[in-house]
Amino acid sequence: MRSSGAKAKVERAAIELFAAHGVDGVSIGEIAAEAGVSQGALYRHYRSKDELAGSLFLSAYLRTGSELDEIRSRHRTVGARIGAMVAHFCALYDSDPSLFRFMLIAQHDLLPHLGEGQRTPVDAIADTIGDGVRAGELAPVDPDAATAAIIGIVLQTAVFHIYGRLTGSLAQRAPGLARAALGAVEGIAVADTVPSSPTEERSAG
Repeated sequence: MRSSGAKAKVERAAIELFAAHGVDGVSIGEIAAEAGVSQGALYRHYRSKDELAGSLFLSAYLRTGSELDEIRSRHRTVGARIGAMVAHFCALYDSDPSLFRFMLIAQHDLLPHLGEGQRTPVDAIADTIGDGVRAGELAPVDPDAATAAIIGIVLQTAVFHIYGRLTGSLAQRAPGLARAALGAVEGIAVADTVPSSPTEERSAG
């Protein structure tokens, strides 16, 4: 077995097992067995399970960020950009649900390992919101709050699909999810700009 083939088998096996059981619930021996390689062959590519998980996560996460930046550069309006980004997330889920699930469950532990200045999906979406505000397509809104709403709509839909509450492809839901995402952003912008009522001000005081 050529080295490159072994590495690819190890990575695919790890993604499947991490998605099913979490990083902590999988051993190096189980990954090697699933990949059909020896543990020695695995260790020639990765020094530890944590290094393997980190490499897989960062590679997929940063690649997604780059793909969303490309979408941002290709489309002109904020509506088209958000629509294409939501569709891209849905297509990623449909094409490789194990990788999507692994990224979802591993992010809390592995996001702190991102290097300074590395472009992420969050950066691409937040900058898209900022573009929309500056162009007058969106009312002034906190880009981070808007980004959280957009990502939350997509990820919670994926979670429902993972656990069987939704069926069918996410791609078919992408247009509706994009409308919901834009609606959430507009709702946040309105909430941020509506002045407090006298009652709310007295309560806050």
